[in-house]
Amino acid sequence: MEKEIAKKIQEKIKSNKVFIGLNSTLRAYKNGEVSFVVYASNASDKILEKLNQVEVEKYKYDGDSDALSIACGKSFGITVLGIKK
Repeated sequence: MEKEIAKKIQEKIKSNKVFIGLNSTLRAYKNGEVSFVVYASNASDKILEKLNQVEVEKYKYDGDSDALSIACGKSFGITVLGIKK
């Protein structure tokens, strides 16, 4: 399952259909641009509290923020990722 999610994330990143980070994901959600949210297993309670306000499907990635960043092909930690509609 994780490999499938990682593959889909990579496809979305290549097509520039993602919002990386909590703030950009929340901003995009308020503008109606987010259809799905992925968050790392080590997301803090504060982040999870903010994500609870987002009324779209959410997926908890089994890996931590470093593993999610690797799945995204990025060299920096990613805790939250929003997928564009």
